[in-house]
Amino acid sequence: MEIDWANLDNTVELFSLEGQEHLAKVVDVYDGDTIKCVFPIHNKLYRWNCRLSGVDTPEIRTRCSIEKKHGYKVRDYLRDKILNRMVYLQCNEFDKYGRLLVNILYDDCIINDWLIQNDYAFQYDGGTKQSWSEYLSL
Repeated sequence: MEIDWANLDNTVELFSLEGQEHLAKVVDVYDGDTIKCVFPIHNKLYRWNCRLSGVDTPEIRTRCSIEKKHGYKVRDYLRDKILNRMVYLQCNEFDKYGRLLVNILYDDCIINDWLIQNDYAFQYDGGTKQSWSEYLSL
């Protein structure tokens, strides 16, 4: 049998976790809206880069010293709350950077909402972001 290598179709169905809920361990908090967590798929543990759905927090990699300061502050609050803890993740789609979009449930609290309610985050729908520099300098 001869294989037509030039026309071989190696596409697979897109992988999705949308609508699934998983018990996960938070193993890293990069900033206020980006974490790494571990949970099993098909009885095998995987580490996932996750972005909190619907929120935007101040950046820690920015030239604006005020935004950077608040970015570290929010990251540290989030670390205190969920780092090395077991949480429930409500999974959505993957974002344009390949991160899994999630809502985090911990201690009867939706962390995404908690960040917004405590002025640690803006609501964010994936479009143009609000300016943290302008907001924080008020």
